[in-house]
Amino acid sequence: MGYVILDLEFNNLSDITKYYSDFYSTYPQFKEMDCPNEIIEIGAVRVDKYLQEIDSLKIYVKPYIFPMLNPKIKEITGIEDKDVNNGIPFEEAIKILENFTKEDDIICSWAKDDVAEIIRNASYHGINHIDWINKYIDIQEYCTKVMGEKKSLSLKRAIEKLSIRKDEGRLHDALNDSLYTLEVFKRVYNFRVVKNYIIEDILNMPAIMVKSLEDKDFEEDKVEFICPKCKEILHMESPVKVFKWRFLTLSHCDRCNANILNEVMVKKTLKGNKVYKNNKSIISEAEYLDYSYKLGEIS
Repeated sequence: MGYVILDLEFNNLSDITKYYSDFYSTYPQFKEMDCPNEIIEIGAVRVDKYLQEIDSLKIYVKPYIFPMLNPKIKEITGIEDKDVNNGIPFEEAIKILENFTKEDDIICSWAKDDVAEIIRNASYHGINHIDWINKYIDIQEYCTKVMGEKKSLSLKRAIEKLSIRKDEGRLHDALNDSLYTLEVFKRVYNFRVVKNYIIEDILNMPAIMVKSLEDKDFEEDKVEFICPKCKEILHMESPVKVFKWRFLTLSHCDRCNANILNEVMVKKTLKGNKVYKNNKSIISEAEYLDYSYKLGEIS
C-alpha cells in the first residue's frame, strides 16, 4: 500500500468578461456548462507507506472544452498556450495517471475538488472506468483537524505554519503543489489517525461546492444547530439569509451565554445529492449586532 498525492490545474471561465467583454455573445454555448473546470495540468507524486517518494508525474493536457486559456488562469498558474497546445488529450492523460497508480494505493489531494473534477472530466469525455480511485484522503481536511484549526487551511497557510521551505518552486504548479502537499502530510502524519480519514464511497462524499444559491432553498432539517462550546441545541434567532456563497443565521446559547454565527455551506456529492456543512463560530456582542444589521439588510 502507498499513497498517490495529486494536484490539478484547471481552465475555467472565472471573471472571463473582465478580459473579453463580449465572450458570452461570441460563445453563447458556455452560459450553461456540464464541465465548468477543464483539467489542463496533472501533477502527482507516488510514495510508499512510509511516505518515501517512489515516482513523480507531470502532464499538460490539451484543451478540448474551452476555445482559449483564461488570462486569469495564466496569471495564477504560469501555464501558457504553448504548454497546453503541446499537451496530450485528456483520455491519454487519465490513462497515464491510472497506470501511475498501483493496486491498493490511496489517492490523496489537498481538498476534494481535484478528485471530483477527475470524475466530472472523465464523465464529460465518456470515460466511465475510474474504479482505480477506490480509496481517497482529503489531506486538507485531515491537516486542518490535526493542526487544531477551526477553518480549512489553504496549502500556502499550512506550508507557512509548518515552516516548510519553498524549494520546489511556485505554488499553483501541479507537481510542485503535490510535493508541497506531501511535505505537509509528512509533518502531521499518524497512521492510526489518518486511517479514520480514508473515504471508500467516493461518489457519496460531499465534493462539489455549490456557489450559486439562487433558489435560496434551505432545508433546515438537514442542518444541526449545536453550540460549539457546550453542545446545547440552538434555535435560530434570525431568518436564514443567502450571503454570497453561503447561508447565514445567528443563534444564542442560553446555557453558556454565547453568541453564535452559523455559516452553512452547501456541497453536492458526485451523485448530485445536497450536503450541508455548518461552520459555527462564537462571536462577540459587537459582531453579533453587526451581523444582525447585515442580515436585516439582505432581502
